[in-house]
Amino acid sequence: MTERIVALTLSFLTTVMLWRIYFYRAGQILGEAVAASADPGRLGRLAESSHLLMVAGILATSAGSELVLIDPLGDAKRAWVGAILGGPALYLAGRSVFEYVAFARVSWPRPVGILVLAAMAPVMVGLPPVWVAAAAVTVLLGVAVSDTIRVHGRPLEQASPPR
Repeated sequence: MTERIVALTLSFLTTVMLWRIYFYRAGQILGEAVAASADPGRLGRLAESSHLLMVAGILATSAGSELVLIDPLGDAKRAWVGAILGGPALYLAGRSVFEYVAFARVSWPRPVGILVLAAMAPVMVGLPPVWVAAAAVTVLLGVAVSDTIRVHGRPLEQASPPR
């Protein structure tokens, strides 16, 4: 029973981290970025694509959470690790595109997070799924904390869409 509570807690924390990463700064100014763009239609389509990637990441993350809840202390199969770690990686990729739409740049924590999740995947096969989920939450927390540290004390950035 305790392992299921831990699994549910990790699932909740993953959701909170995805929400936090989405709304942090770029999520607040998407409308401004599209309005300031020289080609709002193209930028809108790019923003739409970024959201499709993020939704696919959320769906994969959800499937991974379901697998962790089903058998938290079993052996994580490759496909399970793919969902548990790949969902957040896909989400971070979409969020990177989204940040590019708003600021014409991508902050280093997102690609680093993707690389860390990918590098961990082979090592995680066979470990308990709850450990794999904890690793994913840790990486997402690292992205969120590094975002906060990077902008601490600085004024909010203005939208600066790509040209």
